[in-house]
Amino acid sequence: MNKLFINLILTVILAFAGAKADAVVLKDVQVMSEIQKATERLYKKSITDEVSVKVVGVPFVELNVPAGKITYNIQRNSTNYVPRELVKVSMLVNGKTYKVFNAPISTRIYANVLVATTAIDRNQAITPFVVATEKKDVSNIYSHVLKPVALVNHEYYSKKYFVSGEIIDERFVKLKPEVLRNSLVTVFFNSNNLTISVDGVALSDGALGERITVLNKKYNRIYKGTVVGENKIMVKI
Repeated sequence: MNKLFINLILTVILAFAGAKADAVVLKDVQVMSEIQKATERLYKKSITDEVSVKVVGVPFVELNVPAGKITYNIQRNSTNYVPRELVKVSMLVNGKTYKVFNAPISTRIYANVLVATTAIDRNQAITPFVVATEKKDVSNIYSHVLKPVALVNHEYYSKKYFVSGEIIDERFVKLKPEVLRNSLVTVFFNSNNLTISVDGVALSDGALGERITVLNKKYNRIYKGTVVGENKIMVKI
């Protein structure tokens, strides 16, 4: 082997070694871990509950990256929580964009919510005696869960049958109405600035502003009026 050929091989080896010294090889699992952390930080800007992100995959097994400070910018297509989505990942080296790619992710949310501790019948009051606070995976109903703080200032009634252990979904509860069915109410009759009142019985539940029917047992008459307060019905004649 002549001297010129040996020098050529040595030059190539040195050049390759120099290139390797200026680059970093990243494994897919390393990049996926960083994407996970960056996405969780992004979510936590708007969600106070526990967020857990899983990166399904990236479009490479290994990636040669120039040596330097590596950071990741995550861009989502929605500002709301989405259980599964495709995020746009920008990999930056020393503040400059080096590679842009898409990555599918799966996100779970765990929150303290109200859970039925016993069977709850339709139209039954949701009270601390029939529910408890538990940390649950609410990923599929996150925007509809009833948080424990909801019971502090409001009274709720069920709109469906809840089984023991079921998460209380706010779509199937209602605030306690100002008038409950079969409750005694005061019926006000208003005509030409003259108002009189009689006793009556509500024939249905009624929230403020709703129109319901009431029965006056004394005269055996049924009237339809507007709920104007707790157990108060206004009938215009």
